[in-house]
Amino acid sequence: MGKEIRQDKYREYALEIIEMLTKSAERLKYSYSKVQKIDLDKEDFTEEELETIESLCSRFARISDILLQKAFRFLDIYEFDGYDFPVPKRITLAERRKLIPSTETFKYIRELRNEVAHNYATDYYIDLFKEIFKYTPTLFEIVDNTIEYLNKKFQRN
Repeated sequence: MGKEIRQDKYREYALEIIEMLTKSAERLKYSYSKVQKIDLDKEDFTEEELETIESLCSRFARISDILLQKAFRFLDIYEFDGYDFPVPKRITLAERRKLIPSTETFKYIRELRNEVAHNYATDYYIDLFKEIFKYTPTLFEIVDNTIEYLNKKFQRN
């Protein structure tokens, strides 16, 4: 789905987003289940454990992007006659749709995503891993809410 969203393609875009979210959530669940087996309270991790945790972080960031930049944006354009709102408004509208628990929660998820994507400091990475692990179930709920909302809007069972 590129920058331009054509009206005659709304249902097609919705189905693409549902599939994208479904596949991404499956991958995130896989990483989450693997990280559940790792003791996040220890000081040092093996390379294999780090790779597993970093995979979770990367998938967490990716699904956060899909939600905000694809799903929420698409819903705004669909429901508001093509208007593409700025990110803060997009998040507020997601809360009104009951897709997210609160704007504060989703903004914090986005902050975690930004830390994964843009911060290369490693002195606090254990705390970052723990926060991402802690908020992953919330991200699953948001994905489920969004898929359910899209399915209802576009009459897909």
